[in-house]
Amino acid sequence: MAFEIEDDLISELRNWFDNLDVDFFRVGSATAIGEQPIKGLLDPAAGARLSVAESLTNLMFACSTDLKDVKCSGNWMWPAKQEGEGAALLDACVAMCNFMKDIGIAIDGGKDSLSMAARVNSEVVKAPGTLVISSYVGCSDIRLTVTPDLKCPDGKGVLIYLPMRSSSTSSNIPWRLGGSALAQCFKQLGNDVPDVEPYSVVCTFNVIQSLIKDSKLASGHDISDGGLITCLLEMAFGGNCGLIIDIPLNSEEKPLNVLFAEEVGAVIEVKQTDLDFVVEYLNCEKVPFSILGKSIAHDLEPPQIFISIHGTLVLESSMTELRDMWEETSFVLERRQASLQCVRQEQTGLKHRIAPPYSVNFDPDVKVNVPKPLAEAPKIAIIREEGSNGDREMAAAFSLAGFEAWDINMVDLMDKKVSLSAFRGVAFVGGFSYADVCGSAKGWAATARFNSIVQAELYAFWARPDTFSFGVCNGCQLMALLGWVAPDTTETKKCSQGLLLDHNTSGRYESRFSSIQVQSSPALMLKGMEGTIFGMWVSHGEGRMVFKRPDILHQIETCNLAAIKYVDDQGIPTEAYPLNPNGSPSGIAGICSPDGRHLALMPHPERCVWTWQCPWVPESYGRRGAQKQFSPWIKLFQNAYAWCCQ
Repeated sequence: MAFEIEDDLISELRNWFDNLDVDFFRVGSATAIGEQPIKGLLDPAAGARLSVAESLTNLMFACSTDLKDVKCSGNWMWPAKQEGEGAALLDACVAMCNFMKDIGIAIDGGKDSLSMAARVNSEVVKAPGTLVISSYVGCSDIRLTVTPDLKCPDGKGVLIYLPMRSSSTSSNIPWRLGGSALAQCFKQLGNDVPDVEPYSVVCTFNVIQSLIKDSKLASGHDISDGGLITCLLEMAFGGNCGLIIDIPLNSEEKPLNVLFAEEVGAVIEVKQTDLDFVVEYLNCEKVPFSILGKSIAHDLEPPQIFISIHGTLVLESSMTELRDMWEETSFVLERRQASLQCVRQEQTGLKHRIAPPYSVNFDPDVKVNVPKPLAEAPKIAIIREEGSNGDREMAAAFSLAGFEAWDINMVDLMDKKVSLSAFRGVAFVGGFSYADVCGSAKGWAATARFNSIVQAELYAFWARPDTFSFGVCNGCQLMALLGWVAPDTTETKKCSQGLLLDHNTSGRYESRFSSIQVQSSPALMLKGMEGTIFGMWVSHGEGRMVFKRPDILHQIETCNLAAIKYVDDQGIPTEAYPLNPNGSPSGIAGICSPDGRHLALMPHPERCVWTWQCPWVPESYGRRGAQKQFSPWIKLFQNAYAWCCQ
């Protein structure tokens, strides 16, 4: 239902919002999961300890308040009623409790499924005894998160291996392959399994946290399934660069053991300029480490991988070939659930991908100039329907720009509890109204078209020259069905539908962070943003623009009404998947009306107005946008406010 707040309370809330410490918006939490069931088959106690350790090594690259603040949920899945399994469960439970006690963390919840066995004909089939540890902890600044992708190519960064072993034993413990992915490839379990000491976990966790807070880590990744070589390659895959690695270990060790043993540890990347500081700190804290090498990139195409052990080259290959092998299993699954043509496009294109060509010709942190601020904030109606889910972030984005956001359900309009006559803008939010049962936004559009009260309200609002509308995703689909954008002008009736948002060419729902370019258009919300290229969330199953007639698309293009477009890594509008996630012609992602007052976008700018909401930003923005508070998309909402102030 619509809500109404007294003016003095609104003023008080706005003052509170303006004076609120911005760090409030950067506080959050981190969560991670660890499980090692295959190793638990050989040694249930070691498997439990490794599950806890994996959860913590997955967690440690987020800036945590303190290791002592970590709490865990334990999920036990075990065929406990089968012979010998009860004892194995007890061993695992005791080992987990003792290990957590020594580290200083604890379980505060969980569940169990202790009948994980089934009889098939005359045979009993048991599931491996499994302990899944879900850990979570508070984060004082969610921007201080270190990701695995390498960020310092061309030798500007150094890779350091941190084995989670005590200094006195790190050189004496063999590389154990029991329960490893390599053993599984040979249809074996192996013999000796890795294990870990609580002191080593605590020490490494705290050292990583200190380096994160001092901004000394460029990237980092835990060693788990697949071992050291998989960890290194995954970092190279994410950073789209090559490697020169020399593992300075005993030449008597077998290369397969060194590369594929899943001993607990981590690999960190530090800038060359920070190397002396990090080495001195690691020595001071008595944390064992080995300098492995560096990343390479721009001088070789495609990037190459060179891995040696004690000076002996054991692997030389193209990074893209290795990445294609690593991705192959995923693409086999993709072929079973998506368009074969789209899957082939994505797999082929991955070999040639480069960093997104982001370009912003203004400072997002500088507010849009408003020559004559209003005495009262303009009102924006955040309109939602049953199944809508984007109302909160939409209200937040408009509130940041200075609007007074109202939460309005379609029922409020039908019951005449609120009128749009008091509003300067309406925002139709994203989501899945009526679960898109009859097609995207068709149930919502039926309410708007066939309820006479709602139809009159919306038409009166649309006809007023001092109003604007903004539709995102499901709201964009609604505006197309209502004819507010891309109408069929040959029809005698005003606002006749000329555009339909149809199923994506991939044949499935797409959730991606796509590169979007702002085009020259009359859209008031995009004023001064022409040429901007930046990432924007997409989240839809029916986003492909299908025009009623070819001349409607021609008019959209010739009148510059295609407000934003999907672009490739060269900044060129594209129809190629997955850069264009739905197959819309000419890469069109959003359309505006000829007067610029009505704007409909399939991507979600309201979900990435803060830089920390973006999964990737350029290095010029700092780690997760530490140097920039806002993304360029905040200007859409600021432009709307400035227009209302004219």
